[in-house]
Amino acid sequence: MKVLCVGMMVCDILISPVPDDIMEKDCAKIDSPVISSGGDALNVAVSLSKLGLDASISGRIGADANGEFLLAECDKSGIDTSGVIKDTQYNTAVTYVLIDTSGERHFLTENEIFQNLKFEDIDQQQVAESDLVYFGSAMKMAAMDDGGTARLFQLAHALGKTTVMDAAVNSELSEIDWLARLSPSLQETDIFFPSYSEAKLISHKEEPGEIAACFKDFGMQIFGIKLGQNGCYVTDFQVEKLIPGVKGLPVFDTTGAGDSFMAGMICALSHDFDIFESTRFANVVAAMNIGAIGATAGVPDFDTAQQFLKRNL
Repeated sequence: MKVLCVGMMVCDILISPVPDDIMEKDCAKIDSPVISSGGDALNVAVSLSKLGLDASISGRIGADANGEFLLAECDKSGIDTSGVIKDTQYNTAVTYVLIDTSGERHFLTENEIFQNLKFEDIDQQQVAESDLVYFGSAMKMAAMDDGGTARLFQLAHALGKTTVMDAAVNSELSEIDWLARLSPSLQETDIFFPSYSEAKLISHKEEPGEIAACFKDFGMQIFGIKLGQNGCYVTDFQVEKLIPGVKGLPVFDTTGAGDSFMAGMICALSHDFDIFESTRFANVVAAMNIGAIGATAGVPDFDTAQQFLKRNL
């Protein structure tokens, strides 16, 4: 399977361990900072490559050193970057990831470039050559939310491709009716799998079953909610299940956990797993990934994740 990933490309600078009381200190000792690729689309593309799938990416980077670093990282992973645009107006998005002593993340970010990504940026030949089109940045990229994603997914469906969407909480626009704004995109989405906080913000519901009911009439095949260490909720609107998370593995950095989950699910579906087996596999990929520092550093290959799944679940 070949997957086109559309959305965020970010240069992550990971700093750890950050004391809880850092703002009260003059100085604190940290480990050597780690510079890595980040952003949902790029994280999913890198994770898919590690899992053995063919990935391409469409997004914007600046004409700067951080952008060149991201292109080099894509090249190392064998990701097709022919659809990446070098933006002369904005810098490459950069995020300082502050990782506290429990492994949780806190972000300082500059990402104005996200506002420039639009449907017209996306190479239609890349869509035609892919089996699945993934967009990971609903609620975070204005031009894509305002019709761009719907047009992308309409094109994908016209060409017989599967469409998968994820979201990213936009705390600056929390008062928007996101269900209405995203409705055109959701009507063209086969699989939608936001996090719990994203799903709650869109639906204004609390319980997974009630949240899922808000999406039933859009015609999607699969809806799910990522629940962090508690696993995930998933339904095909006939059967619903809570898939427990993986216990007992070390946690060093939760950066990219949700993105590696999405890649794990897409990978498993490409191997003809059903959706419930696919989300169990995705939980394993995410759990193994957060045992290393970096958004994709701990992503296993397919056989390693599959063997773990057979032994433990």
